[in-house]
Amino acid sequence: MKTWIGLLVLIMCVSFQSNTEAKVIWDGAEIVEGQTGKLTFSKDVKIYKKNADGTSTSLIVKKGEFYRVYGQEYSTVGKVYKMSGGYRVQVTDLVIYKEVPLAIQQQVAGVKFTVGTTVFASSAKGVSIKEGANPTAKTIIHTPYGAVFKVVELSGDYVKVEYNPRNDTKIDYVWGYVPQNYVSNLPEGKIQYVNQIVDLSVRPGWQIQSLKLGTSVKVYFTTADGRAYVSSSNLYGFLPASALSKTAIVEKELQSLAEPSSILFDASKNIFLSETAPYYYTTEFAPISTNRWQGSISLVFDDELGSAKQVEGALSYKLENNKLTYHLDSELHDNKVTIQFPLKVKDTIYVNGQPQRVTKIYEQSALNIRGRYETFENVVIAGEYILAKGLMKGRYDYWIQ
Repeated sequence: MKTWIGLLVLIMCVSFQSNTEAKVIWDGAEIVEGQTGKLTFSKDVKIYKKNADGTSTSLIVKKGEFYRVYGQEYSTVGKVYKMSGGYRVQVTDLVIYKEVPLAIQQQVAGVKFTVGTTVFASSAKGVSIKEGANPTAKTIIHTPYGAVFKVVELSGDYVKVEYNPRNDTKIDYVWGYVPQNYVSNLPEGKIQYVNQIVDLSVRPGWQIQSLKLGTSVKVYFTTADGRAYVSSSNLYGFLPASALSKTAIVEKELQSLAEPSSILFDASKNIFLSETAPYYYTTEFAPISTNRWQGSISLVFDDELGSAKQVEGALSYKLENNKLTYHLDSELHDNKVTIQFPLKVKDTIYVNGQPQRVTKIYEQSALNIRGRYETFENVVIAGEYILAKGLMKGRYDYWIQ
């Protein structure tokens, strides 16, 4: 009899221990599957739920009480949190929301990392990739923003990962170990919009591409130091989270330009030209006398400059009866642009005698100039041409000072 009692006590103890170990505690409370956040309140607040018969039930929650959150949604009153028991509460300054870290959510759901999957790792001080699966192992590389990896192997409390710090499929691969509690599966990206001209970078100082105002990106996560990991046109990297907006940013359009001063360029400055078809070359002219420029042209092969050739050109413009005409002439180019002011959407301008219909006039717009975006005031889109101050960009060539 004593043997059976002892065995029963042992089973109960093991069962209690297993149940206790199964609980995941975060921010002082147990986290359950499906929970994405935790709410507390700075004062007593009334919350509501909609019943199946169309009626509503309300409940007063006291200051300091907490509720589990199972997601967010938008209603006629704006953004609301989905709470335990089917209740909803509007987002206000009385509501204190904490998001459960993705790694904790995945731990509760029993999600495992599998070899070959893409994961990310981040911590307040960045993440170090170690030579071995222990904290004293030599650091191979430190990623101050956190980083995105591919899982190579699971090793106890560590994950062996493959990391490419330059986001280039051919070079600089690193293999090493990171603590498993820093690692989460890469979530589905959420669309946000760039609210300023900003550089996308793999790591500090390693720019991938300049993104213009209004560019849509997928945001995967934000690091402790305020860096968002995003993708844009199949390029992945970090940018400041402060440079993102959840609402689309639309460039302000104008219906007309009254006079040409906003697009006149300074004829005393250098002019840069390039062409991408049928050959890629670059030219930069510097003024040598009134309306005359001299410079050198270089053919580009596989991103390497070839030998340079000296060339000269003439640049002039005139304004008569509100008609602006400017002309660039060299042995390589003969471009003539004529614009009648006031200029309106649906008007016609002429480039080398060919009509180009104006489709857009922007108050300001960001244009990609030699790999970087720059903001120009009063940008005109006409046919296959873009005109702005100091710039005439066509299908193949442009000039800019």
